[in-house]
Amino acid sequence: AGGVLSMMGAQAAHADKIDDAAKKLSEASYPFLKEIDWTSDVFAKVPTQNPAAVMKAIDKMIVMGSAMDGAALKAGGEAHHKAIGSMDGSLVTSLADYTAINAAIGHMVASAGQAKTMDVYNSIAKFNLGKDIGPYMMSKVNAADAKAAYVAFLEFKNAVKASM
Repeated sequence: AGGVLSMMGAQAAHADKIDDAAKKLSEASYPFLKEIDWTSDVFAKVPTQNPAAVMKAIDKMIVMGSAMDGAALKAGGEAHHKAIGSMDGSLVTSLADYTAINAAIGHMVASAGQAKTMDVYNSIAKFNLGKDIGPYMMSKVNAADAKAAYVAFLEFKNAVKASM
């Protein structure tokens, strides 16, 4: 059957290093994800920043998005759409759909390349959001779960970077 599928242009389903890291990230961070109050209006507010600096950061994001592989971008959109459909009353999606989102994001970022990814990171880092937002957000969740999620995120980041 695999031969017939490949002749028809279908790709075999397989996990790569990004998918493996996304699974680990998702499993490690899901408890943290469930602790966040996604119904809070804090997520609807834009941090106060200079509008010109915000526009420059958005421009970097747009440039990065335009560099992403089309198939990876499509998979990311589809994963997000499916996850929205499986959200519970707390606005948390299923672990499987969360894992699919993380894998898709990993492939999207890897396809954009390191330079464009770092341009986005550096444009946001200038806002120093961790000094204001970080401590407040940490007070709302279990610190051990947040730290486990962060450690898994760093491993995921390394897998994505190695795939660029």
